[in-house]
Amino acid sequence: MDEAEEGGRVLGPSTEGRPSVDLGSAVLAMPNETPRLPSSLTMGLEEATSLMTQRHTTMVGILGLPDSGKTACLVSAYLLLSMGGFEGYDFADSATLMAFEQISRGSRHWTEGDKPGQLTIHTEMADDRQAGFLHFRLRRQKDGRFFDMLMPDLPGEWSKALIDKTDSSRFAFLGSASVIWLMVDGRAFADRKTKMYATYRAELLVERLSAILPTPRPRVILVPSWRDIGEFPTDAYERICEAGRAHGMKIALAPIASFSFGEVKPGAGIAELIDVTLNHDRNVPEFWPDDQNPGARTLVRFRSAV
Repeated sequence: MDEAEEGGRVLGPSTEGRPSVDLGSAVLAMPNETPRLPSSLTMGLEEATSLMTQRHTTMVGILGLPDSGKTACLVSAYLLLSMGGFEGYDFADSATLMAFEQISRGSRHWTEGDKPGQLTIHTEMADDRQAGFLHFRLRRQKDGRFFDMLMPDLPGEWSKALIDKTDSSRFAFLGSASVIWLMVDGRAFADRKTKMYATYRAELLVERLSAILPTPRPRVILVPSWRDIGEFPTDAYERICEAGRAHGMKIALAPIASFSFGEVKPGAGIAELIDVTLNHDRNVPEFWPDDQNPGARTLVRFRSAV
């Protein structure tokens, strides 16, 4: 059969009753956009909220002054999980792997035997008004149950501003937190010259926190870093607990050694902290409190449309 030419294009063979086929046209239409993998950087509040509506998720609020060990704790947990060294749990997934890689970069480049000045980078926020969340999905070994965790990596300056200026505007997300970690620098409590002041600042943080946490209170865990340099002083813990009780908070203690250069194993206490966090017990609010006005106890009456 003859082929027709039209405007420089070659058309397929024409037959009576059948349209010509343009051999130069695309078979499939171009997609609207190129498919992309998730960025796996920190989640924004909107993404975190979306995850919490899809799965049962434990939101952890992490507060602490600069150098209290917040980022180091998250890095240590990530490295332990990546090596399969997390007692009781296995790594299942993370939507923020690139973010974990970024904050753990410094811990991968140091000579064994030397004590580096800083193992993790100082946390800086792309948006200083909104928290960025890291995500873990863990599988508990004893029963195969899966757990999702959301943890913010916040600059210590936020907690400093909360203490000194009562600036709580950036901590609104704590209303969704099931557990609060109060991170403190264990070195400051091990030194008699700085212990009293460090205790006072921790008490102030508890007081400021009480003004923004919902009632009933989420579980609060005091997490001293640098467990490898010694036990956390009992008198300091009792004072911090007393400050918590004055504001309706019961404070547990979970010392950790994110990185260790002595006899204590690196990552000591991290798995226990995660286990206590995931197995938290939050009090359920009373449906009709006794002090509520009896006149407000009204049931909605339904009438059948017969």
